[in-house]
Amino acid sequence: MYSNRTNSELIEIMNQHSLLTFEAQLSLQDELQKRAVVVDMSDLNATIANKRAQIQNLEYLKDFGFQANITDDGLIVTRTNKALFTDVLAVVVGLLVFFLGIYGCINLVYTFINGEELDVFTLAYKFAMAGLLFIGLSFFSGLQRLFDFYGFELRKVNGSMTLKKRFDVKLEEVNIDPADVHLEEDEDILALKLGRETIFTSNSGNLIQTLTLQNLAKELKV
Repeated sequence: MYSNRTNSELIEIMNQHSLLTFEAQLSLQDELQKRAVVVDMSDLNATIANKRAQIQNLEYLKDFGFQANITDDGLIVTRTNKALFTDVLAVVVGLLVFFLGIYGCINLVYTFINGEELDVFTLAYKFAMAGLLFIGLSFFSGLQRLFDFYGFELRKVNGSMTLKKRFDVKLEEVNIDPADVHLEEDEDILALKLGRETIFTSNSGNLIQTLTLQNLAKELKV
């Protein structure tokens, strides 16, 4: 990634390393070490070490809307309050936009029925209002997440692993065999699966999310 950069350019980039992705920071660290550039890398090294520790502690599960409580006996993964609030907010906003879209559709239909003469801008506005119907529908994915993960709990304590999740409609708690825990990659999607059930998915191109899922899988299989 940085092989075509001069040493002075690398040093300049290093001074702004906080703006780089984790993968870019690792590449920069590797290039500086490979060239044995004489420069103080303590800030860069500390940033990378801190991110590695956060990955190890599963803190980046928050990117998926979850959190892990790790103890000496095991770990418990639950949905974050922020994610729940976001899903509820998406549903409320979706409903509002959806009803505005219905109003826009009715208004547009009556416009054509009554044969009103409209200028281009007014007609475009009416079509835009009607289009809110489809935008509102897109917000309802939050309703699906809210339903699927309300009451969610993935627990591994003292070697016993259980999953509490809504299967179909009812919230159920099932025992999980650690041997059923595996990662499955399909094109650009990396999924953590418990048997046939997909729990988390991420963009396999996102290094932090990929390492987080790998560490979670490792913790569950131990």
